[in-house]
Amino acid sequence: MDNVIIKPSNGGFLVINLTKLNKYGFKNAHTHIKNKMVAKTIKTNVMYNRFPKTRNQYLLTSHIRVSNNENYIKKIQQLINTRNNKGKQQYINCQK
Repeated sequence: MDNVIIKPSNGGFLVINLTKLNKYGFKNAHTHIKNKMVAKTIKTNVMYNRFPKTRNQYLLTSHIRVSNNENYIKKIQQLINTRNNKGKQQYINCQK
């Protein structure tokens, strides 16, 4: 199981993976979150490899940064790539 901790920071919280911290350094093993409940959700999702319900790209990237599991990281990265490739459909109101 991952060693994921939550620490208070300037106006928010840091979610840090201690195992990844030793291997890849602080930059690649933490994320900044403003809300404590969201930080706890990220921690729980990463520890138990739960797929996040959010589609917010920043929060999905936060899951990737804190996780050690390669398969979990690939699944979330595929979701991010799919969201980026979809593009936005525009509605055009044709006047009669």
